Amino acid sequence: MFALKRLGRNSQTTSEVIRTEELNTKYTDVIHEEENTTEYINNSVALQKPKISVDSLEHYIDSLTEDGTRAVFDSFQQGLIKPYAHSQRSDNVPRNRYRGIYPYDDCRVKLRDEDSDYINASFIDGYKKSKEYIATLGPMSQQLGKEFEPFWQMVWQQKVEKIVMITNMIENASLKCEQYWPNVGTSMMYGEFRITCHSEDMYAEFTRRALTIIRSSKERSFFQLHFTCWPDKGIPDDVTAIIEFRQRVLNTPTSFKGPTLIHCSTGVGRTGTYIALDILTKEGEAERAVDIPGCVVNMRQNRPNMIQTFEQYQYLHKAVVYSLTFNCTPIKAEHFQQYMKTTRRADLNRQFQQLLHTIEQRSKQEANAVKRNKQHLAKIRANADIPGDENRPRLYLGLTTGASDYINAVYIHSFKEKNRFLVAQTPLPETVTDFLTLIVQENCSCVVSFEPDMDKQRNVGIYYPAENMQAMTKGSFEVSSSRETKQPHYVMRSLTIRYKKASGHPSEKTLSHMQFTEWDELKNVPLSIETFLTFLNDVEENKDGPILLHCFDGASRTGLFCVVSMLLQKMAIEHEVSILNAVRKVKAMRRLAIPNLDQFIFCHESIQEYLRAFDKDVYANFAGYDK
Repeated sequence: MFALKRLGRNSQTTSEVIRTEELNTKYTDVIHEEENTTEYINNSVALQKPKISVDSLEHYIDSLTEDGTRAVFDSFQQGLIKPYAHSQRSDNVPRNRYRGIYPYDDCRVKLRDEDSDYINASFIDGYKKSKEYIATLGPMSQQLGKEFEPFWQMVWQQKVEKIVMITNMIENASLKCEQYWPNVGTSMMYGEFRITCHSEDMYAEFTRRALTIIRSSKERSFFQLHFTCWPDKGIPDDVTAIIEFRQRVLNTPTSFKGPTLIHCSTGVGRTGTYIALDILTKEGEAERAVDIPGCVVNMRQNRPNMIQTFEQYQYLHKAVVYSLTFNCTPIKAEHFQQYMKTTRRADLNRQFQQLLHTIEQRSKQEANAVKRNKQHLAKIRANADIPGDENRPRLYLGLTTGASDYINAVYIHSFKEKNRFLVAQTPLPETVTDFLTLIVQENCSCVVSFEPDMDKQRNVGIYYPAENMQAMTKGSFEVSSSRETKQPHYVMRSLTIRYKKASGHPSEKTLSHMQFTEWDELKNVPLSIETFLTFLNDVEENKDGPILLHCFDGASRTGLFCVVSMLLQKMAIEHEVSILNAVRKVKAMRRLAIPNLDQFIFCHESIQEYLRAFDKDVYANFAGYDK
């Protein structure tokens, strides 16, 4: 299951260079096209405010109003505020993509050994280090040629060893960036550069690729770290993923100490937000105080419109608070036992209480969706976790005109796979048909029940026949069950579901059903950590489709399963975990997940047990999460 890889990890050291002084002269650009001239006007707004201490940061940001934060964002210099003449030369214009997104003359990256020294890329100053980053457009053949040679020329001459990609290639049916690297296991020539992709490790939120670049028999290694869960024209569901991703980038070893190259599509929005998070986290760690508006002002001196939208600016505030005020730094495997020895129950309770009070606020759209979904009174339980629409599957199979597509279920990622778990409320008698529709429609590989005695509980919808009974019929579905196999801590059966289509032959699906029976009702945790980990491993053997988990409120027991699974996968692959991060990710999808301190402690003890058992090879046959 969770075999630890024996990999060495080198921590990156960062040289400290005094940050370049902020330019005193600031410009706004007004272009008079009919005269073909450009006039620069000084209209900057001075932001002379003291830095906010890290100790008071959470309270300060909680006190900000949306109108006040928007007023600060609107006060930043907009558009092009410094000379950018080189980007407008006739032979350079084809290398631009978006109107108004041009590098300033004094900050642009200049190419050598090329017909033109121009590329739409800008040096960005970091915390006490000049030119720490390169922000650039997502590479496209229309701007760079089919071989992307100017891009690779920049990587080579700047000794870039980390490329951070914060866009998917296609978003909302729009091409944001082309694949400028070869497929895994292959090499390609990009002009005079041979690029080889040696490995590609894909996870739910990011992909890590190891590559080499060769020019004239000289070879260098580098990594591309691709953040895959930031939506176009929006922000991620919560801040935890980008914070973990940043830590992953920092932990990637380097030799030459060249700048980190970062791109999204424009090289200003998501790129700017990521760079600002990195700068402000370093500033807060070093000085115990930060200046968020000042960071944006500084970045916009290097490239226009860095942090492009108000929503990104709000998201930055949340990310900085979490990065600096939570103890979210991963704990390495070799230090975890010592951490548990020195951490008291009261310490864990403080962390848990902080978690309860700082779960991400839903967007207005999602908050409105939750309100709408609460109106489905016949389909929800009292005190159940009510989802919005963003991560909720919509019922469509056999849906009649005017019928609701609502079901109380959400998708949750594992560490390895997007949408690995489909987490649902235990069906009501009135929603059994919806539940069966969900199983078939979403092609689930397994159903996991956390109801030890479903047939003895009131107000529970039974969706499979009792042992030795004939098939049961619900709506368009006929369900039969195989003979039960009883383990000490769960019951295993096989379900066959026949869906009677309106026309044509019925379809048939067979899948596993696993009913966990060893639950401490008082503390709301499994009776045994060992048996729970074994059960989790057995469930994970089901590979061909999402795993449907259900419990009474749709969150409190299923959420614990998701968190522990995420933690064990991450420990097995990366040799470190942050339990706070894992809990936050699941609670962002299911607010009632990990509802009490006992479950929070159980998460810690699960990692402790896994490491203890690993040392003794107890779980040597587990399902290979290190693959």
